[in-house]
Amino acid sequence: MKQYIKYVEDRFSNELKLLISLSQHEIDVDSIIGILPEINWDLFVQLVLKHRLVSHILKHIHKIENHIPDEIINSLKEIKLNQSKTSLEYTSILIKLNDLFQSNNIKYISFKGPLLSLELYDDIGFRNFRDLDILVEKENIEEARKIMEDLNFKNIYPRIPLSNQQIKVNYSISHHYHFTHNKKPIEIELHWNITNPQSFFGVITRDILSHSKSIDISNHDVPYISTTENLVYQAAHGSIHQWYRLFWLKDFSELLLKYSNDEIKNAWELSKKLKLEKCFLQACILSHLIYKIDLPDFLNSNINKNLIIIPLKSIYINDLSQQGLKGKIKFVFYRLQMKPDFKYYFELIYRLRTHLSDWELLKLPKYLFFLYYPLRPFLLIFKFLFRE
Repeated sequence: MKQYIKYVEDRFSNELKLLISLSQHEIDVDSIIGILPEINWDLFVQLVLKHRLVSHILKHIHKIENHIPDEIINSLKEIKLNQSKTSLEYTSILIKLNDLFQSNNIKYISFKGPLLSLELYDDIGFRNFRDLDILVEKENIEEARKIMEDLNFKNIYPRIPLSNQQIKVNYSISHHYHFTHNKKPIEIELHWNITNPQSFFGVITRDILSHSKSIDISNHDVPYISTTENLVYQAAHGSIHQWYRLFWLKDFSELLLKYSNDEIKNAWELSKKLKLEKCFLQACILSHLIYKIDLPDFLNSNINKNLIIIPLKSIYINDLSQQGLKGKIKFVFYRLQMKPDFKYYFELIYRLRTHLSDWELLKLPKYLFFLYYPLRPFLLIFKFLFRE
């Protein structure tokens, strides 16, 4: 662990260190006073926005407000106010969808978003989430899609109407539809699988729905992902993004604080069953390193050094997929390391055989749909050369 602590001390900027210090469960003012005169406050605000930690910062910032320019504090408060307003809009839509789905006998769960915020912080507006995530079984997706369109949501992913054949193929290469509201700044991802490919998480949608619990919002029981699967999912989701936004790691650390040792152990056992133990172990080690959370006593902290250094680097730079061609290649090998599973490897390759972006670029008649498969390499090269 000492080598990782040294890595953070040597590589992380003072602004990032301050951000981490102020987003701790409890803060030590004496440990941060010394770096305050050196802080670039505009850069600090940029990092707050990147890592989506404004609520956590404002929770403690009053303890050092005499050292911070007034305009910075006012800016953060304005960001928080807008975040809370948006969260109320999202929650209102979630309650409407809940009522409509239930009246149409559509089983679903919500995950992440306002329910995670309510679960961890007793405040739907505390987390800075950017969309609602809804999970529905594939056979109910098109009906759910119609309900959302009737609520003035427009499907922007895919951007083109799909034929029945394209809809069927898209189910195997994607895992959600993406909607935006016609009048309000609200986005929803309607999932038929919780991850892409489905085999990465490894639990089928029907089982996730059957294991769900509910959270009460304004006297509405809204279905929510189970505790065990949520712990495993949050670790898997954060790891695949290399934790480049710290609010994912902060949420996971709060989950570790909230739940009992037995509940965390159940999640660890499920992680091993799903071959996601590297993701879970990585999440626990990073929570210990960054947010001082005790490592569960049943965990063996041995892990490939690279699987800790990569997310630490992503936190202060960006995730691998945003680090140019070299980063994208590294990301492929990183993904393969995180879950060693043949079915997962096969589906990663299988879903690349065609893509809806190809269908947007080149519109072929139905009877020539088969040509998308041999044309795929050429369309990829074209998009790489002319759409970067």
